[in-house]
Amino acid sequence: MVTRARAWDSTRERRISYLAWPKVNHQIICNRVSVYWTDKLPSKTHRFTVPVLTPRQAELSRSKKIYRGFEENRHRSFPIWPVSAASKHAVASPRVTELAHPKLINSAWEADRPVYTTVSKGAMTAAARERTTHLAKPRKRDFSAKLDTPPTPPRSITQFTRTEYLARPKSEHPSYLHDKPVRWAVSAGARNAVMSTRLSELARPKVRKQIFEGYNPYRISSAALHAEASARLQELSVPQRVRKKR
Repeated sequence: MVTRARAWDSTRERRISYLAWPKVNHQIICNRVSVYWTDKLPSKTHRFTVPVLTPRQAELSRSKKIYRGFEENRHRSFPIWPVSAASKHAVASPRVTELAHPKLINSAWEADRPVYTTVSKGAMTAAARERTTHLAKPRKRDFSAKLDTPPTPPRSITQFTRTEYLARPKSEHPSYLHDKPVRWAVSAGARNAVMSTRLSELARPKVRKQIFEGYNPYRISSAALHAEASARLQELSVPQRVRKKR
């Protein structure tokens, strides 16, 4: 009797075996012949293309054979060997003679300057004059006499009026007012001032009733109702005459 556990194990093994198979590449057709044979097909079909060399490639891949008549060093044990009579009496052709000439140097080419400059014979045999010999001698100074001499006073430097005027700093204008300081002294009169009754009355804010308390903002005073406009106001209130369009 097959239990449920054994059935599950067999199914699991089959699943693992199925997943263990390599993935099939569907881009390669196994039944299609990729190499064309001239005589007959091979006994076993290959899955991949097998490279085949052509007769020309096989011939070129062979190593080069040494010429049969070649003799290495021609049995010479010394690098100097006798020259044949034909080589001694050979005459070079005009072309060989032309090629044998060395290449001429360009006219603008200059050789490297030597490190040590060559001195000419005239410079080596030159004789200095008396003036040149006198100038070539170092100048002698008597330090003992210089120590005994009193120190010289400094030179007097005259100052020009224009220079002194320009050296002065720029002065401020007499009417210029500086910034007012943040703190300033309060006068005694301001400290002991007493506010009048009129100022106290004007300092009080005007109290008005609210709209819900019966305040009417559109009420016109009796003075405004009985006011009369002056002649100038009546003149200004007349609208400007507008010209009719043509």
